[in-house]
Amino acid sequence: MLVLNPGAPEDRVTAVMERVQRIITEQSGSILKQEQWGVKRLAYPIKHLQEGNYVYTQFDAGPAVGRELDTTLLVMDEVLRYLIVKLEPVKPKRPIRRKLKTAQP
Repeated sequence: MLVLNPGAPEDRVTAVMERVQRIITEQSGSILKQEQWGVKRLAYPIKHLQEGNYVYTQFDAGPAVGRELDTTLLVMDEVLRYLIVKLEPVKPKRPIRRKLKTAQP
C-alpha cells in the first residue's frame, strides 16, 4: 500500500507505480493485483497534507524484493507513507469432530 502526495502530477504517480513494478519483476516476482484507489482523506495530517493518493499493489516475490522496495520508497519524494505486508498462506481448517452421546442402559 502506498500513500502518495495528492498534488503530484499524474506522470510522477505513474513513474512511481512503474518503478515498483520494475523492482518486483526484475527479481522474478509477479504482480497479482494493482489498484489505484484515488485521493482520500487521511486519518491525520502528514507533511501538512489532509489527503493522500492511495495505490494498492499485491505481489508474489521473495524477501529481497521487500527490502529493495523499502529502501527505494523511503527516499522517493512523492511517497508520503507505505506499508509492505507479508501474507501467510491460508491453512485449511480441520473439521470439528464431536463425540456422540450414547444412551447408557
